[in-house]
Amino acid sequence: MTKTQKQRDKQIRLALTVACETIKEMVVGFNYLTHTVDLSNEASTLKVQCYFNDDIALDAAKPQLDELADIIFTQLASIKLNIKPAHILFFAN
Repeated sequence: MTKTQKQRDKQIRLALTVACETIKEMVVGFNYLTHTVDLSNEASTLKVQCYFNDDIALDAAKPQLDELADIIFTQLASIKLNIKPAHILFFAN
């Protein structure tokens, strides 16, 4: 991994951490998010997986999922990274 890629990885992780903490404050039952990315093609390969405590928490949050995705989009846009809505997935633990 090059120095530039390490810096970019850190930017992505920090943006997603802010998004995660924001979502945790808004939604009861939201647990964490994680991601995978190929730093040589980040816009096409970044996938964000959001996890809720259980199916009940996920079902209760369904009306808010678009809003939660917007929080993630906004944080990533702040580091000039735009991803497709299909790259954000929601699961129950």
